[in-house]
Amino acid sequence: MSWTQRLEKIAEGHYVLPKTKTMRVDAHLFLSDKLLWGEGPELPGLEEGVFDQVVNAASFPGVTRVAVTPDCHVGYGVPIGTVVETEGILLPTAAGYDIGCGMVQLKTTLTAEDVADKVKRRRWIEEVTSRIAVGVGASRVQKQRRIDSRTFAEVVRHGAKALGRNASVTERNFIPVEDDRVDIPERAYEKRDQLGSLGGGNHFTEMQVDEEGRVWVMLHTGSRGFGWNIAKHYFVEGAAELGLSKRSEDFIWLDAASRLGKEYWNLHNMAANFAVANRLIIGEAVCAALEEVFGGTADIYYEISHNLIQKESGKFVARKGATRAFPGGHPGLKGTPWEKSGHPILIPGSMETGSAILFAEKGAEQSIYSVNHGAGRRLSRGEARRVLNQSETDKRMAKADILLNTRTTPLDESGPCYKNLDDVLDTVEMAGLAKVVHRLKPIACIKGAD
Repeated sequence: MSWTQRLEKIAEGHYVLPKTKTMRVDAHLFLSDKLLWGEGPELPGLEEGVFDQVVNAASFPGVTRVAVTPDCHVGYGVPIGTVVETEGILLPTAAGYDIGCGMVQLKTTLTAEDVADKVKRRRWIEEVTSRIAVGVGASRVQKQRRIDSRTFAEVVRHGAKALGRNASVTERNFIPVEDDRVDIPERAYEKRDQLGSLGGGNHFTEMQVDEEGRVWVMLHTGSRGFGWNIAKHYFVEGAAELGLSKRSEDFIWLDAASRLGKEYWNLHNMAANFAVANRLIIGEAVCAALEEVFGGTADIYYEISHNLIQKESGKFVARKGATRAFPGGHPGLKGTPWEKSGHPILIPGSMETGSAILFAEKGAEQSIYSVNHGAGRRLSRGEARRVLNQSETDKRMAKADILLNTRTTPLDESGPCYKNLDDVLDTVEMAGLAKVVHRLKPIACIKGAD
């Protein structure tokens, strides 16, 4: 029986894929009919491969719950946009290569009128890129903050706390490292100079304007080569431990109580701390550039991860391309400024269609307190370069008054590469997971030209 015959709709925006002989639990998919089945050639339905990976996610040892978010698409081992709760088992594939990747939102004192001048916006882009390295493999630029060995050691153990930040503006100001005596893989340690750099791919720094004309800055990056090499090391080690071939690395699991599991958990948390600190260091650079060019100031509104394993209620919750969504009253927010309202959820769309800030609803409990981390890819990078027209794309960006740091628009990151953010956000609200409170329109975007 195919997945189309087995899928059960239990509410608007909420489907269940019942467990099979291989699946340990049912999988809950939060998708509208439109996102699931498609609507004409411009909006194809969900890829067949997503369901194979959902089955895989629900078949790991120790799995107790699986949820799939509206931006889901094919990933490695499990779909991008998956949440897996486990007991006693760690799933490196459900954290991915960019451990701790996530978002920071800066709220400024500026208005749309203050940043209307294109010359000034262009200068802001130049000032930011003089303070943070941009692109795959990039480590340093002229004005970038230097991190000495002692500070780096503190950062990977204490995250934002090592930079003097507290948990009022971060999802967590640090991820506990239970045993900091574990050796950092040499290839990961060699990437320590990437702390304070943006990276490439879908990572970005973006100036935005909300519906009331207030200026915000959103940035998206993670643990760079440091986290990537930690993940790769344990994919290889885990596959060898289970007797799997190299091509099966994305299907590994680790007993959290084993030597390998303990090593991975501590190094995963170091990478997460690197990622949190990386975003805050870049945020500081963005604030400095804003003040220098526009005279305005900015503060960190919130910081949150979307590729991470965290301990919640005694279990491991792995979010791969999914964002934590604690509503008001959740015990995890006790003692924070977000205790009553719930914490902000930062959802990037695309450099053309904009982004959003949401707050969780009580219904988020059914999705393991998680929502999507973006709009979700619609076109692969290779396909985007084949089918999209560079001239037409550049004209759309110019017409929308969106400035870039690159000479031409990166085709593989342009608007058509992603699902319609409105469709995705409508599904989140339809399913009762969260409410949209701000929509953000991009007016300047910095990305790696890779």
